[in-house]
Amino acid sequence: MPIRDLRIKDLGQDSIERSRPHLDLDRVSYYLQNLDEATPVDVFDVDGLMLLADGHHRVAAAEQLGRSTIRAVVRKGTRRDALQFATILAKRQRGLTDQEVLDAIARRGQRPK
Repeated sequence: MPIRDLRIKDLGQDSIERSRPHLDLDRVSYYLQNLDEATPVDVFDVDGLMLLADGHHRVAAAEQLGRSTIRAVVRKGTRRDALQFATILAKRQRGLTDQEVLDAIARRGQRPK
């Protein structure tokens, strides 16, 4: 998939705002030092709304560095597609169960219907 530079302000900010209290500060610190080498964030274009599915720590680091853009892989899809992508990725990266992922999402006010 092609990689694009997206303006951070064009990302669905409610998802980013809800994630801030849950960020791992050590991971943000890592990305402050290594953002240019990090993989792009994953974004879903849902009828023109850019939903961040993976990359909240990288976005936080980019903002702290004063950057206005972030490298992103943009996929077309639905909110459900974005949620499913984030769930699969969280399970793979962190060894979580489906229920643990859904509980984490619920804590951020995003429990799926």
